Amino acid sequence: MTTEFRGPELVRDDDLTRELRSIYAAPADGAWWTGLEQRINARIDAAVAADEWWTVPDRWLRVGLMAAGLAVIVAGAMVLRSQTQQATRMAYQTIVDPATIDLLEVAERDKLTPQQITLRALTGR
Repeated sequence: MTTEFRGPELVRDDDLTRELRSIYAAPADGAWWTGLEQRINARIDAAVAADEWWTVPDRWLRVGLMAAGLAVIVAGAMVLRSQTQQATRMAYQTIVDPATIDLLEVAERDKLTPQQITLRALTGR
């Protein structure tokens, strides 16, 4: 004996299925479909003539165009900034590439004399 609750059991009811199909069946009369099409088209024509909510009011048109123009300018500036940063990075990598530095040349450099140290301090080179 179990105390497990499984819920209601599903039973097939063919009579109910037939009744529901007859209620929700599409009309077979072609005139009904033609009338539906005419009603839909009449509603659309009336809505277009009445300047309904989905059309843009004239007073908003100028503001919308200015906002779109501003968005294009900002996007263009961001693209140019990104390209400039990338070009700068590539130029830096070209100049300071570790493969181009000769390590022996760096290691063999002579010590600076006191005169050279003073000259570099004064000139900043």
